Amino acid sequence: MERVNLPKKTLFIWQIRVVMLTAVLVWLCLRYGGVIPFLKTFAVLIGAVGVLATAVYLPLFFKGYEILFKNEAIIINYGVLIKFSHIMPYTRLIYAQSFSTPLASLFGVTALSLKAARSRVIIPEMQNKDAKHIIDSLTGEVDYEENL
Repeated sequence: MERVNLPKKTLFIWQIRVVMLTAVLVWLCLRYGGVIPFLKTFAVLIGAVGVLATAVYLPLFFKGYEILFKNEAIIINYGVLIKFSHIMPYTRLIYAQSFSTPLASLFGVTALSLKAARSRVIIPEMQNKDAKHIIDSLTGEVDYEENL
């Protein structure tokens, strides 16, 4: 059984995204806080949730995220409070697609989308070479375990 871990770059990218989203929402709430009074209180709440998500939740989420390759299936385990496990046999897979945002491209990582009948799994950003190995192993071109 092979295990693939997500790089620290992935956590950093998601922390940047959360901080940017939090900053925009807080700015909007403060900007229009004079017109709608409760928005200033809402800005403080959004800021607190953003700080907790960046400092606590995201590191725990990515620490517990694991991708396992076992017996012709991909097993993806993730979650902090509620644990999820997706088991996707290679034979059920319809397509595997890699995609990258401009921020992810800047850090040299790409995300994967795996689609099977009635299910879809998005794997957060990983190293480009790991994503290529996974896609190659799914298409049968290369054995993933031999290339690690």
